[in-house]
Amino acid sequence: MYVSTRLGRWFYEEHGAPARADDPAIVLLHGLLFDGHQWRDQVAPLAALGRVIIIDGPGHGRSEVPPPFSLDDHARALADALDALHAPRAILVGLSWGGMVSMRVAIDHAPRVAAMALLDTSAEAEELTSRLKYRLFVAFARRFGMPQRMLEREIAPLMFCRKTIAARSEWIPELTRTINGYSRLGVARASKAVVIERSNVLERLGGVTAPTLIICGREDAATVPARSEAMAARIPGARLEYIEDSGHMTALEQPAAVNALLVSFVREHLGARADAE
Repeated sequence: MYVSTRLGRWFYEEHGAPARADDPAIVLLHGLLFDGHQWRDQVAPLAALGRVIIIDGPGHGRSEVPPPFSLDDHARALADALDALHAPRAILVGLSWGGMVSMRVAIDHAPRVAAMALLDTSAEAEELTSRLKYRLFVAFARRFGMPQRMLEREIAPLMFCRKTIAARSEWIPELTRTINGYSRLGVARASKAVVIERSNVLERLGGVTAPTLIICGREDAATVPARSEAMAARIPGARLEYIEDSGHMTALEQPAAVNALLVSFVREHLGARADAE
């Protein structure tokens, strides 16, 4: 199914149903270079609690190639999409890119967010050296695609911890095929927004009113634990939890540990009402 936004049409899936008519939707937002399938281990337990909406980000999965955009543009487009999907309030669950967008929605569209879970993400801008490095990667991949050797050497160590890479070696060719199945232009524009031109919203997090769970892989090399600690220090009442034996993709690497935290958090806040917050 598709929903129209200012950043093109987005593919989405729905699972489950709200227990009460005014329950917030549970919205799952994936990381860069992945799509909604990233949440395959979370869908069933969350759908048992309520209405789950899984969205493929701009230029990823089955969503259309977007025009050039920023993370703030993405947040506004997500608010539009939730209106179109009759989801005036949501529990946002975002990993990496998805968490970056979730924070911006919580800052600028606070009444829309009943709660949010931020997994392996950052409120800060990317460091200059990383931006320069990623700019080269993006330019190469836009022209030539993503060679598996580049993914093995440069991308996989940022996404997964060593234990995962050793145990799940089949994930590397699978991810290579997935990335090369996306539009190169779409991936380039999303990468530019997420890692090259990402703004710093850390100092704005004090205004977040939504209950917040922060989850971080203990061995996350892409958004290191210090980034999660900085967010937790600024979001009022935020709870920070670490996932052992996991890198950046906690939802994939350690789904049982993530689900134990996520399901409990979502269950606790599904019944929250806007007038009670």
